[in-house]
Amino acid sequence: MSYADHNYYTDTYLGNVIQKDDFPRLALRASSFLDYYTQGRAAKHPDMEALKMACCALAEQIQVIENAEALAQKALTLALSSSSVNGGEIQSETVGPHSVTRRSGGDSAKSAAAAAKTAQEQLAGIVKRYLAGTGLIYRGGCPCTPHTL
Repeated sequence: MSYADHNYYTDTYLGNVIQKDDFPRLALRASSFLDYYTQGRAAKHPDMEALKMACCALAEQIQVIENAEALAQKALTLALSSSSVNGGEIQSETVGPHSVTRRSGGDSAKSAAAAAKTAQEQLAGIVKRYLAGTGLIYRGGCPCTPHTL
């Protein structure tokens, strides 16, 4: 179950990054993450505005992750094919007295993979930003009483 649809995304969240055809897939993944992060409590409040807003924000972030992962895969494929053909991916090239600097295979792939990892690490922060104070992300315990062994 998705907590937001494309109409909510464009009309209320005022999003414009995700295409209409991509939104159901991304919103479903975002909703799944919300269910996981709220330990199933989100499903009991599907009409909560904060939950819908979090779904939209997560959907955008998941799109960033998917794009970075696709770029990493493309860069890795290119690095593997170019390194086997002529010694590596071209990093820079000068025309007059011809000079070529090659990047070690996979540097672009590593950069894109690192970008995907950084984007994934931000998912929890997005949930906290939208759902703080709703009780949906409460994990129990009281910060006012120290735990002793």
